Amino acid sequence: MLYLVITATIILAALVATAAYYLIKLRKVKHQQAEQIQRNKDAWQKHRDELASDLRFIANSMLQGQCEITEGCLRIKVLMDRLDDELQHKPEFKTIQAHFAQTITMPTHEAYKALTRQEQFKQDKQRFALEEANREQVLIEVKILSEYKFHILQPN
Repeated sequence: MLYLVITATIILAALVATAAYYLIKLRKVKHQQAEQIQRNKDAWQKHRDELASDLRFIANSMLQGQCEITEGCLRIKVLMDRLDDELQHKPEFKTIQAHFAQTITMPTHEAYKALTRQEQFKQDKQRFALEEANREQVLIEVKILSEYKFHILQPN
């Protein structure tokens, strides 16, 4: 009988030790996961802050006349979409969206250089007319963007 009690005690002690080991291991893994989640959130927020800073920089450059309307709208639209998908649906930025849509198909860089002088002149004339038509409202919208408080989004 004593043999059974000793054997049962040893088995029970082994089970308790095994359970304690796995409980400690589980806590460690959960702690590591929580740390990784926090690092991911911090990196994601840093990326968002950088996008917002870049967007404000371009908006301010446009307000100071250091960046053309078309180039600014193209850059801002891309940053807006990356920063907050809902911005494109806000009515206070509709002219930026419209200008982007009107100019996105225009050749740039090497494609522009490949155009004949006559084609370049025609495109420039079209772009300048669009910029002139949209300038006032675009500048109002980029002023709003330069001071815009982006709401905090949760990463997926």
